[in-house]
Amino acid sequence: MKATRGIFISILTLVFLWAVSGGALAAIHCQFWKYREGDSPRTAFGDFPWLYSAINEDSEWQSEWKDFDFPRQPPLSGQSHHVWLSARIPASNPEENTLFFVTTNQSFRVWMDDRIIYQYGTLAHKDIGYGWRWHFIALPDRARSHVLTFQMFSDSPESLGRLSQFSIDTADRQFQNLIGNDLSFLVNLPIVGLLLVIMVVFCLNQQEQASRMLYHHIIAFLAAFGLWIFCVSNMTVFIWDRPAFWWCFAQELIYIIPAIGTRIVEHLLSGQKAVWARHIRYGYIGLLAVSLVAEIASQSGLSKLLPVLFLYMIVTQLFVIWWLFQEGRAGDLYCRALLVPAVVIPVLALVDASSRTFDWISSITSLTAYGILAFAVFVMLILRDQFLRERKLITLANSLELEVASAIELSEIDPLTKCFNRRKFDETVVQAVAASRAAGIPLSLLMLDIDFFKKINDTYGHDIGDRTLINFAETIRRHLDHHQTLYRWGGEEFMVLCRGLDLDTSTALGESLRQAVAASSICPDKPEPVTCSVGVASWHDGDANESVFRRVDEALYTAKQTGRNRVVAKGAP
Repeated sequence: MKATRGIFISILTLVFLWAVSGGALAAIHCQFWKYREGDSPRTAFGDFPWLYSAINEDSEWQSEWKDFDFPRQPPLSGQSHHVWLSARIPASNPEENTLFFVTTNQSFRVWMDDRIIYQYGTLAHKDIGYGWRWHFIALPDRARSHVLTFQMFSDSPESLGRLSQFSIDTADRQFQNLIGNDLSFLVNLPIVGLLLVIMVVFCLNQQEQASRMLYHHIIAFLAAFGLWIFCVSNMTVFIWDRPAFWWCFAQELIYIIPAIGTRIVEHLLSGQKAVWARHIRYGYIGLLAVSLVAEIASQSGLSKLLPVLFLYMIVTQLFVIWWLFQEGRAGDLYCRALLVPAVVIPVLALVDASSRTFDWISSITSLTAYGILAFAVFVMLILRDQFLRERKLITLANSLELEVASAIELSEIDPLTKCFNRRKFDETVVQAVAASRAAGIPLSLLMLDIDFFKKINDTYGHDIGDRTLINFAETIRRHLDHHQTLYRWGGEEFMVLCRGLDLDTSTALGESLRQAVAASSICPDKPEPVTCSVGVASWHDGDANESVFRRVDEALYTAKQTGRNRVVAKGAP
């Protein structure tokens, strides 16, 4: 773990330095930035006086324009939804004729001198906003100086007048920069996909209920994180040019991802800490609900509540980290591994949010995507633990095969059904209980009884009764794997010892066995299908074998008394 943490911290350091250096090299080729808050009136001919005052330095309205320190956002009052920006483009190489920049929830027009060269949106309210969008604009006649003027509208004053990643260069280099800005997404999205496939495969092959639930939460987190990476990448425009949709979806995921992450924490913690983690998760869900209501009411709730979300995350994540640290120090390897993403991902998210606010780094969300590397540490530990558990099960199974060979020599096999007999069960169950407790894996017991078996003997004779027992045992064996062993308990009663299955999964196995018996031709001479009743019980911490035998017997008795051909499970009292 120490080596993993050291390697991971080194990677993050290099990524951070790359992002910062990349932002420092961004070129801006405009001079003398000015702004004017509000919207220009129009003349009788439809012209904008503010546009001409920006172009003509001797205009009487020139004094109304105010200087500001680009690329920072102009110091607006926050009361207006309109602003005009103006800057001078010096003469340059004619090939450097492509303007690139990014806007968030803004509609605008761009003039080069007095000629409009680009428009995005309608400069009016739009129910779902205008989203996060990059823009390529061809600039004609770079051989001489020009005045570039922006007329901008936004429902969100905090976004109004902000032009991110602003630069002028050749078309080829601008496209390379666009792809470069997506590097963190292009690198990490396949990693998310690979982890997602691995976790789905492990979940489908996992029979223990508790582990399956944890895997479900991890799959949900990876799916949400992968969707977020995709939504905030530049490539979405090439797939479906609906930036408002992608932006809205990405903001929703910002609320959803920490809620799912807290659900994983809740699953790993115990006692009162798990209850507190659940309340924190409810807080994230509440913030999402409030933001969606505000968004539906056209109040830009998803954007406006983001500062509240980040503040809530800072406060609650400190508690989460402390709880994981305590559990990890007490020996919980999962909690210790989850500490890595619990610290790294929120820190990267806060750095990215701050960089957007204060223009620290030019590329938007350039670091948070690398948080998946931290989560991969946690996933890899789970997979390693699962491999070790499977190896223990295989060792137990191999040991059991040796015992089967010895049992044949010692006449511990029932001669009729070829199952282990009751004597062998009494010996094996003691070893199985000790092994399951040492390995930390569940152990369960199924007790099966052929319904109305005495009537089969009385009606068709004992030879048919014996054939029915043989067919029943063969049917059950076909539906068991090497972790489950069949024993003949006596008469028409059988036991199945289930290694690695808890009460829920062993109950599901009992149901599948009951259905298999009912669907098979157990007694060919009998027109109606032969059925069976099944009782289920599991060992718990400190559970005596006699208690489990009593519970499984009571469960079988209940199944027979309530109509037969059914499965009844009895948990710990």
